[in-house]
Amino acid sequence: MPPMLRPFLFVGLTFVAFCALAQAPNQDLFPGFTATATNSPFPGVTAVPIGTTPLGSSPTVIGLDHLDPTQMSKADYEVVSNLSAELSKQAALANFDISSPAWHYQQIVCPAFPDYVFLAFTHGADDSGSSRFAALLPRNDAQVRVVSTYAHGLLPFEASWNRPGTFEVFNGMLRQERGAAPLSHARNWLLIAVCYAELSGYPVQVLNVLPNPAPTLDLLRLGANRPQMIIGADQSAEVTFSDVSRPTFTTNWSLHFDRHGQITSASRSLVRQPNVIALKP
Repeated sequence: MPPMLRPFLFVGLTFVAFCALAQAPNQDLFPGFTATATNSPFPGVTAVPIGTTPLGSSPTVIGLDHLDPTQMSKADYEVVSNLSAELSKQAALANFDISSPAWHYQQIVCPAFPDYVFLAFTHGADDSGSSRFAALLPRNDAQVRVVSTYAHGLLPFEASWNRPGTFEVFNGMLRQERGAAPLSHARNWLLIAVCYAELSGYPVQVLNVLPNPAPTLDLLRLGANRPQMIIGADQSAEVTFSDVSRPTFTTNWSLHFDRHGQITSASRSLVRQPNVIALKP
């Protein structure tokens, strides 16, 4: 072969060899490591049911303050004193005689409604059964409203949290405090929702996932949801939150507000917790 053709022959052979290597499948994805067949997706790791493991840490919660009469501010206590006659009258219309010494009340401090004093009344078990109701006392007029939750040992025919009458009472306060503004305009939307739960007779401690808003295994263990507000195209709003105040189950709430900021429906679902993750005794 003439010497001047030898470089071209060498380049040609090199190109052919490179093409052959490029077309050959690569069978060794991890050089130096031998693959072995296994029936376990995570060799050496034993699967444990999520419900049997403790929480990573105690979750923080959001809740309203409950004050005994001796802890109330002077201004709030005066509202109760001034409206005591009307309060007794409205309670009697709901078949509750609050003159009995067995009745006890606490103030529910709800900053979302500064024009009202919320009271939660409870009565221990007796011949007529236990009773529980909430009363709303306005600061600027004498129209006391009562929402009963548990009357003489019996639940009402309609649960108070999903009763049209409860919606009416709550919406009246919303109109006075906020007018017809959509709930999406309210920075305290979660506080408003919590106040509704308390008004309907259910003290709640809302699971707070801040400063970590991402889903966690602890949320799965609790069967809980992150507090959130989903805003519709028409400015209606769906508010969801989880109550973890009970050591045996989580209550997931969902409240719907129309475009005028009025509550139109409510739902609750219970998820039982394993004993190992009880938040408090």
